[in-house]
Order: sequence, then C-alpha cells, then structure tokens
Amino acid sequence: MFNQPEVSLIGFDYLNATELDELQRNLSLLYSTAAGTCPGDRNFGLDQSFESCPTNVAQNLFALEVIEKTEIYESRAEVMDISFEQAENWGLTPKITIGKRELDDTDDDTED
Repeated sequence: MFNQPEVSLIGFDYLNATELDELQRNLSLLYSTAAGTCPGDRNFGLDQSFESCPTNVAQNLFALEVIEKTEIYESRAEVMDISFEQAENWGLTPKITIGKRELDDTDDDTED
C-alpha cells in the first residue's frame, strides 16, 4: 500500500553534513524496517499491521507509528508533517518532514 517514504530535514546545521547524513541514514533505516525483523531490537522499525486497514485509517496509523518511533530512536529529530502523495503504481508515498527537536527543561533527567 505504501511506497518508500521520502524524508525532508529542516532546521538543521546544513554546513555540518555529517550530522545530516547520519540523521538521513538513521531515519531511512527506521522507516524502511518492519518491526520485529531486527534481531537486536524487535521493536525497531515500523509496525506493518496498518497495511490491512482502509486507506484513511492506514494513513493515521502509519503517521502515529512514525511519530512514536522517531521519538524513541532519533532524539535529535521531531516529525513536523506527514503527507501522502498518490504514486503512479496506485500506492501512496509518505512524505515526512523532520525538524530539529528543541530540548527543553522537561527533557533533562537531572535533579537539582
């Protein structure tokens, strides 16, 4: 039902290409891996159960899964937007826009 997601990174230091390359690599791997297939971490990847749902439900479940897994596996990134584009093969191509996650005081685990 879904094609390989297209990921756009916004708000990062574009002069530091190694960080962008690493983020792109990490997120592409996360979004293209089916949950349960990674021997070191069976939770890594996206749960594919949404594929048997109606399109509108599948889009919502996919978006929730992307947001949750991005928070868990790539703390430097935040999902800003997810849209879907009809592909030539009648599948949908998810377009995921990623922004730099702003750390705030609630993200700090140290006690004063």
